[in-house]
Amino acid sequence: MHMQRLTICALLLVLMASCGKKTKDINTDEGIEAIDFIESFPLRELPIIYQQKDLKKNESDSFFINNKVVAIFLPDSIFKPAFPKTKDVRFYRKGRYKAEESGETYLFLSAEKKDKKNIYLICFDANNVFKAAMPLVEKNNNPAVSTEGGIDKRLTVIKTRNTQSRDGKAYYNKSAYVYNTEGLFTLILTESNEPVEEKTVYNPIDTLSRKDPLSGDYKQDKKNFVSIRDGGKAGKLLFFINIEKPGNGCDGSLRGDIVQVKPRVYHYNKADDHCLLEFSFNGKSVQVRELEACGNHRGVRCSFDGRFRK
Repeated sequence: MHMQRLTICALLLVLMASCGKKTKDINTDEGIEAIDFIESFPLRELPIIYQQKDLKKNESDSFFINNKVVAIFLPDSIFKPAFPKTKDVRFYRKGRYKAEESGETYLFLSAEKKDKKNIYLICFDANNVFKAAMPLVEKNNNPAVSTEGGIDKRLTVIKTRNTQSRDGKAYYNKSAYVYNTEGLFTLILTESNEPVEEKTVYNPIDTLSRKDPLSGDYKQDKKNFVSIRDGGKAGKLLFFINIEKPGNGCDGSLRGDIVQVKPRVYHYNKADDHCLLEFSFNGKSVQVRELEACGNHRGVRCSFDGRFRK
């Protein structure tokens, strides 16, 4: 009988303690702390994966979170690339997982405005301090493209994009990240069978005046060229040089003024730059030589040396 009384008293104490601990309403209560924000997200088990189809579903109002509350605990720079103004963005809590060994907590938060919707991965450290965030899945209306993102059982963040080309070929692009103690998501792996798109080199002086007899474009090919433009006064010209050497991963570019040092010979010799270039014009070509190494402007396995034809 005595033991029964003790048991009943113990149960009553537990019940009273649990009743005294009221769960805070994240949207209305005052004095909300980071732990309240974090624990308002529903617990999930790994793996946690979200796909394009998840972005088409209506969110539950029970997991709505006021954007003013979000602004207290998360910087708006997370959302600005997709949502420049977060005032009218609706946020919903999707999930939460706490890493047992390292102690950080991963939150999954959706943000939507009109026809735009993203799911973000957000990380708080063991002390409930915000550390990092990244978009996991972004809604798109292209039926040929599907994406998914999430965390596997090894706490690896994986993002995948699948694309169906017009000729029926299937392409994929997969990226894997891990969270490190520096507070960053670090890219550790990329896999893709997507065709490499050739990039166009931007020439920053292309539209400038070219009235001087030496002004013009001197090329080896479309990736290796020298552009010369008028310098505004005698004995001075503007230049832009670009090089890209396939196979050795070397490329580089440099823009500046060149000054005449003797007939048809000009030098780039900037006071705060160790690079010294010589441009020797001969008929319809220009010979470029590095008189002092220009390693600050190109890779270590190549140089700006070469002859370029007008």
